Amino acid sequence: MLQAVDEWLFRLLNGLAGKSSADWLARMLVNDYVVPTALAMLLLWLWFRNAAPSGRLDREAVINAVCAQFLANLAVKALNLAYFRPRPFDRLGSVTLLFYRPWDSSFPSNPATFAFAIAVAIYFGDRRLGLGAMALAAAWGLARIYCGVHYPLDVVAGAVLGGSVAWWLSCRSSAMEALRRWLLDILQRGFLA
Repeated sequence: MLQAVDEWLFRLLNGLAGKSSADWLARMLVNDYVVPTALAMLLLWLWFRNAAPSGRLDREAVINAVCAQFLANLAVKALNLAYFRPRPFDRLGSVTLLFYRPWDSSFPSNPATFAFAIAVAIYFGDRRLGLGAMALAAAWGLARIYCGVHYPLDVVAGAVLGGSVAWWLSCRSSAMEALRRWLLDILQRGFLA
């Protein structure tokens, strides 16, 4: 049942590809450069916008984002070793593909995992900026479906995985707080010395 709904939603969104004036936007968003670069720029801005000690929360959000995307992508790789889901263009026949043919597992979406890990970590440092980052992450995920690269469930699973890891890292447990403080001190000495 879930697979049937997933395929139906995929066909609904991908059925617009190649027939819409939105193709140029989807092609721009689907690639591996625009959204990751925008998210990286947000992280740099967060890191440097408050050089004073009052900017500590911003810097913690950046550290959490970097750690979250690393840990979440390790989880994606482990899941890919345990389960391989063919891409929609390999399984469904008539798919309008507006992107190159990735060869790795479709589930969970690595780009959604990456983007939501960063976006949710940013959200815990700056809610307004985090909502913008989540909108970018969601646009990237939608573009991946629209362009024929992922099923909707792949993107949702990636978003949940990345967002969950970022949320977990952003919690204020004493062990995480000590690790965060240590990393922050090392990075501040290196960048601000």
